Amino acid sequence: MNHNNSDAGSEHELTYRQEVLSKLFDLVGRTDSFYLIGGASMGKTRLLDFLMRNNIQEHYLKDAYQKTWLVRVDLNRMPISDNWGFYFFELLLSSIALCCIGREDIDDEVMKELVDLDSKVIERRDTLCALRFFEWEVSKICQKYDIKLCFLFDEFDEAYRRMPREVFAQLRAVRDANKSRLLYGMFLRVSPKKLRTENDNESFYELVARNVIGIGPYTRVDIIDVIQNLEKEWDIKLTPEERERITSASGGHPGMVKVLLSLVKDPLHAQKLDDQNWLSWFSKQETILEECEKIWYGLEDDEKSTLLAPFQGGNINSSAAHLLAIKGILQKSDTGGKVFSPLFEQYLRSGLAKV
Repeated sequence: MNHNNSDAGSEHELTYRQEVLSKLFDLVGRTDSFYLIGGASMGKTRLLDFLMRNNIQEHYLKDAYQKTWLVRVDLNRMPISDNWGFYFFELLLSSIALCCIGREDIDDEVMKELVDLDSKVIERRDTLCALRFFEWEVSKICQKYDIKLCFLFDEFDEAYRRMPREVFAQLRAVRDANKSRLLYGMFLRVSPKKLRTENDNESFYELVARNVIGIGPYTRVDIIDVIQNLEKEWDIKLTPEERERITSASGGHPGMVKVLLSLVKDPLHAQKLDDQNWLSWFSKQETILEECEKIWYGLEDDEKSTLLAPFQGGNINSSAAHLLAIKGILQKSDTGGKVFSPLFEQYLRSGLAKV
């Protein structure tokens, strides 16, 4: 669903995830399609919630805000079916209407037109009808109303893998007909190259191939902000030294930050932060291991082998290492790649991580 309401991600400052959002909105401004890629629990949904806020879009788009619609397309809303063409293009029409609900500058006639059009598509249940109505409505919004449309495809890995090439060709054709006012952004866990061959999807893939944005761990400023917000929400009081240790241990991974805070809610666990072997103790806790497994199982086999190579004497795949760096799992250093979190590094060393 579209989350334009003011409460979604409202606890964050305007600068939240600016290292990601500045790139994203720059591409939106240039009407260049793109894809974002991040590992498990890196906060893709929270990022989407945040960027769908009207005040965030105004902050980044400035004067272009009124003429730019960011349309969140949640693939979880699409029924499981082989009829990709009908259901996908109906979902796009429905998503445009949902986007408009959250904006105060939408004319009632435009809103009614979108809802009526989507109702006609659902009533007819015809693939060609859904495509033609989508083409017509997008061209009208872009050319008659002079609106820039950016479709943000959320949870898109499986759809990108399975959707017929004809649907992607049709998306490319609609974009070409509205070149200066239409773009696509995909939120993925896996590189599009690994989801399907480039030759099978060449015309669409070339739209996004040059513009990749990594969703990695939080910056230090964002980590401290998130920790302090959770302290207030969960009624925890940490010392600056304890915050520093959580920041260091998590490596800025959103899921890891939350798990660590959930542990130190217990005063007995919080005391462990002051022990000499605090890192070793936390690395063995079940919830930490579960978070590490989540990250691990969200990676491809070549990425796993590359992460284990320094500890098991294997070979490093340079392509996989590059992708891990984009995701923020590996961080560049003078000696090569460094694992983002000492807790996750302990997991890699433990023998629990297997390809």
